[in-house]
Amino acid sequence: MSINRHSAKLMVVLTVDDHPLIRSALREVLCVMAERVELIEASNPDDGLLLLGQRLDIDLVFLDLHFSQHDGVAFVERYRAAAPAVPIIIYTMHEDAHTLKQALAYGVAGIVPKTHSAKLLQKAIELIIEGGVYVPPDLAHQLARPEPSPSGSSQSAAMSPQQRRILELLAQGLPNKEIARKLGIASSTVKNQLTVVFERLGVSNRTQAAMAARALVKNSEGTKHDGSAGAE
Repeated sequence: MSINRHSAKLMVVLTVDDHPLIRSALREVLCVMAERVELIEASNPDDGLLLLGQRLDIDLVFLDLHFSQHDGVAFVERYRAAAPAVPIIIYTMHEDAHTLKQALAYGVAGIVPKTHSAKLLQKAIELIIEGGVYVPPDLAHQLARPEPSPSGSSQSAAMSPQQRRILELLAQGLPNKEIARKLGIASSTVKNQLTVVFERLGVSNRTQAAMAARALVKNSEGTKHDGSAGAE
């Protein structure tokens, strides 16, 4: 649906947040955007999931990820399964990059910081209702970066020699079959090892893994160079 201030259509929004003030602030913003708004509120993701299953007319979901007794990101996939056509906005104060990448991988329509002004929040909602995906530019740059440690040593140390070699070849842009041929192993082995590598790097696809791999290789080369310079 598109948002029209004077539209006769009722806009139904589910907010899942354990802070009443946050839900109240959302109500104020939504009422400015649409003349007829029904805000359904839940203070925890279990109740929100139940409401999502009961109300087939929900147009939009706001979901926080931080709850004292619930893992919010674990519910994202369940919400998507319960209502695949309903866009989900992660409305959060502070989450680590890995958690937000997980949420995006599950198919949320946007990530909106609670620090956003009412005007920015409105623009994000309008974009998402029209079928777009919203992530603030500064956060988008942060999420696009791989997550190696400063030296890259901790991820490398956690990998076997074979996994490191697979990652190096992946960074060169080689497909699984070519990696398998070069290493003399089965393609299925490459695939299985990459699954483990993705998890350790905190990435969800080959592109992100290749970016992280290049950073690790670069850091490793820099460390070797510094070491050789020191030896001289």
